[in-house]
Amino acid sequence: MSTSEAPQTATSAEASTFTLLDSLICPRCANKNSPLRAGPESLQCDLCETEYPLLQCAQASIPWLFEYPDVARYEWQARLNGFIHLNQLDQQAYKDALKDKRISKTGQKRISKLLNAKKQQIEQVLQIIKPLKLRNESDQSLTNVIANYQSKTPKVQGLDSYYNNIFRDWAWDNGENEQMLAAIESVLDEQSLIGNVLTIGAGAGRLSYDLHQKYEANYSLLLDINPLLLFSACRAIQGESFTLNEFPIAPLDKDSFFIEQKCKAPVANQDNIHYLFADGMNLPFKADSFDTIVTPWLLDIIPQNLREYLPRINQCLRKGGSWLNTGSLAFFHKKQSWHYSEEEITELIEKNGFELIRSERSTIQYMRSPLSAHGRTEKVFSFHARKIKDVVVPAKYEYLPDWVRNTSVPIPKHYEQELDASKHLLQAQVLTAIDGVKSIEQIGELVAKQYNLNLNEATHAVRQIITDHYEER
Repeated sequence: MSTSEAPQTATSAEASTFTLLDSLICPRCANKNSPLRAGPESLQCDLCETEYPLLQCAQASIPWLFEYPDVARYEWQARLNGFIHLNQLDQQAYKDALKDKRISKTGQKRISKLLNAKKQQIEQVLQIIKPLKLRNESDQSLTNVIANYQSKTPKVQGLDSYYNNIFRDWAWDNGENEQMLAAIESVLDEQSLIGNVLTIGAGAGRLSYDLHQKYEANYSLLLDINPLLLFSACRAIQGESFTLNEFPIAPLDKDSFFIEQKCKAPVANQDNIHYLFADGMNLPFKADSFDTIVTPWLLDIIPQNLREYLPRINQCLRKGGSWLNTGSLAFFHKKQSWHYSEEEITELIEKNGFELIRSERSTIQYMRSPLSAHGRTEKVFSFHARKIKDVVVPAKYEYLPDWVRNTSVPIPKHYEQELDASKHLLQAQVLTAIDGVKSIEQIGELVAKQYNLNLNEATHAVRQIITDHYEER
């Protein structure tokens, strides 16, 4: 970039975040007195002096607003590494298949095309997430690895989670997006003001885009944690086309095993649609910031108890504002008490400062690729609730318990009963050491001594074992 171009970039960055600054708060300070100010390349908090990078995607400047910005980058670096590793395993499997002398010429062509498509897929994904400027894994310090536990992203959220949503939103044109919009419209009060709209878990962004276009929102903010999804949304909505390889689950014929899809929005919008990388479980907004909040396919996949999450939605809405939801209620929590029924959710809505305007079940197609014999039909639960009063908001949500985040806190004795100690010798030794008194740090000291390891390395290994079991139990 030339010197003469630099001021223009700074002006663009500040302008694209200007409409959000009145609503945003610092996620680390997490109070209304921690507003952010925009600089050329970051948002900055004057209280804690944390800088949150602004990531340039086409003409948009997207805040990377995680409590620990560098740690969040590390998390997605690890997920990128995992994605590439699995892709390379697929490549090796195709190479092995080509060595089979019994394979037909038709089969050879199919597998060769798939091998090349997998190689190409890595480059496509890297191009989409390029604004994040991920570093080599070797550049990460052990300090970052350990600090990672203070704001951990659930490991079920991979870089390519919901990968096919990108095709549904911007390539397939099979009617699914229209059905999703219709599900929202079936419960939407025609008198409701759309105004300033926040979509939590916006993903690849099509529903947010469709609502914005049809109802002429003042501005729409798309919030997500996944770089591949949100950068895809940003590029498509701004009118940039990009290619991404699709691999249908059940290909219809030899030409359907992969296709290089061209993704783009029907009509570009660069003016009043904004994007934000942030933790949707601890929303970084001042109270009463939005007229409408949309939660598409969100309520059943969040790791937080819905009972504690609804007050956070309430806080961000102005009185009289609308909460619009659509999606499934297929809960997979470890605790059965969190698997709420439709009736229980209705009760929770009314107990948390909302009045339920309308709810409805709608049958829609879901993830039906035109190239695949596989597809689902979902009977989604949609509702429109209006905020009628404020409620008390719980303390900050922590994904991991304090005895995992803080290595000096004792591990509860009962936790030993929930862990399987037979998978690995080190795991068994670590879990056997749990007695209700020792902490991760203290067990780490025992492991370090026994295996002649660096104390930090041993402590990290112990915490990783405990964390893996905590997430899987």
